[in-house]
Amino acid sequence: MKLQHLFVFFLTLIVSACTAIASPPDPTPIPLPPAQHVESAFQWLETHAMMKDNVDWIALRAETADLVAGAQTTADTYPAICQALKELKDGNAWLLVPSLEIPNFYTGYQTLYPENQVVIRIEPDSPAEKAGLQVGDRIEQVNGQPPVPYEEADAFPPCNEKEMDTSTEEQLIIQRDGQLLQINVARNKITAGRDPYNPPVGRRLGGDERGVGYIELTLESGSHLQYPTDVQKLMRNMDRTPVCGWMLDLRRTPGGDVWSYIAAVGPVLGEGDLGGFQYSDGRQEAWTYRNGEVFWNNEYRYESEIDGSVYKPKRVTPVALLVSPATQAAGELLLIAFQGRADIRSFGEPTRGLPTLITHTDLSDGSKLLVSGAFSFDRNGTVYNGPIPPDVFVETDWSKFGTEQDPVILAAMDWLYSQSTCLP
Repeated sequence: MKLQHLFVFFLTLIVSACTAIASPPDPTPIPLPPAQHVESAFQWLETHAMMKDNVDWIALRAETADLVAGAQTTADTYPAICQALKELKDGNAWLLVPSLEIPNFYTGYQTLYPENQVVIRIEPDSPAEKAGLQVGDRIEQVNGQPPVPYEEADAFPPCNEKEMDTSTEEQLIIQRDGQLLQINVARNKITAGRDPYNPPVGRRLGGDERGVGYIELTLESGSHLQYPTDVQKLMRNMDRTPVCGWMLDLRRTPGGDVWSYIAAVGPVLGEGDLGGFQYSDGRQEAWTYRNGEVFWNNEYRYESEIDGSVYKPKRVTPVALLVSPATQAAGELLLIAFQGRADIRSFGEPTRGLPTLITHTDLSDGSKLLVSGAFSFDRNGTVYNGPIPPDVFVETDWSKFGTEQDPVILAAMDWLYSQSTCLP
């Protein structure tokens, strides 16, 4: 069984981002003949996909020649296009076909990549919370079957030929404190345009003399303009009595809008160019934080707007960054933006490995191709194209996530307390 839960929502965000700029609506596309349609897809991928070198394009065309020759419609060519996407080995590669009705369901829990087993997040007032599911639960079965590893489920029709699960409930067998329990979680249909606000979470750790500001950056799509303001309100409140360091928890930041994150924590990121995107032709586009505003390739980002004045730290302090395999995409980009800043250190486990810019194109029948179109680089020029290892490896015990017994938080606190600003 495929655990869709939050991933369907993330895909919905991507589709919305790709279509929201089309105003007025595009005219109804006129499909090319099947052979031309698939060839145009191949050529676009060969030009724009950062992982294009993983594909033997001559062999791919030979392998799919009979299929393409026998195709009567563009839909008949989807297996050939899906084969190309599979061979890219790009976790951001999808073929989206608007005409296919994909049932979107919401359960409100997130599991750890790639195993799809350990529950790492429960959304408030969600079916999962109401059913009693808890962070740290280990999923042993879904409707009588072992959970499918994420890599095997990381696709949607037409590139995933497995039958979509349309049931209205997930019967989970979970392991908690050494015991097996059955929990039934309702699967609610996702309504169009669903984009709930996930406010940031934060608190002060330690005493007044050696206080550390802790903030968990939650998933933010970029559509909630109050997000950076809410993060800075947390920072300002914690820094009334000056903190001696900051701890930014990215362990459950699975994507979202990197510009919102940079705008939110810009005051502790520092001014200037923070890194950027590098395309296959060598072209680079910088990410910049300047005078409290975010710029992408020197173009102002609307996410920069702060309600009131931009927070100004009482003093320059070290920053600990907490990461996990669920730190993905925009979460990884923010981690990269901190690289090269003085007095930073990361703790946890290697990230998911998708620190890329997603680019897309419309095919002749109205379907869309999405791939990683640029790698990222930090302010020192180091390029990132895969999982990012932490400076200090510490395995997260998800049953203790965010508590005073959280081993990753404890390791980060030990380091922060060894820094000059936190010495007694």
